Amino acid sequence: MVLGINLIQPFTWSGFFSPVGARNTAHAGSAVPIKFSLGGDRGLNVFAPGSPSSAPMACEGTSPRTYEPTVTAGNSSLSYDAVADRYTYVWKTQKAWSGTCRELLVTLADGTTHSATFVFTK
Repeated sequence: MVLGINLIQPFTWSGFFSPVGARNTAHAGSAVPIKFSLGGDRGLNVFAPGSPSSAPMACEGTSPRTYEPTVTAGNSSLSYDAVADRYTYVWKTQKAWSGTCRELLVTLADGTTHSATFVFTK
């Protein structure tokens, strides 16, 4: 700790892993598993406050402006699989998003951000 600031060593990000890539299609209202690795078990407090979040965007690719926290599916949240060295966060999407596009933004506790875009179908 330096001057009251908790310094976090940067994570070694790998991902997103299948079924999520840079641009994705998903059914509106479905639960989407967001899988990634941080180069080992970093505990379950790897997200920055308010993360993950998503924002509507034009499907032509313009950047969204206002992000809102995501909702987890059921009782699930973030989990870590030591054998696969992968974290999984299950994102519960909204049925009302059918026919729209959104950007998912994952901001980690080390300050880095990672994003993926989604086109939502019925």
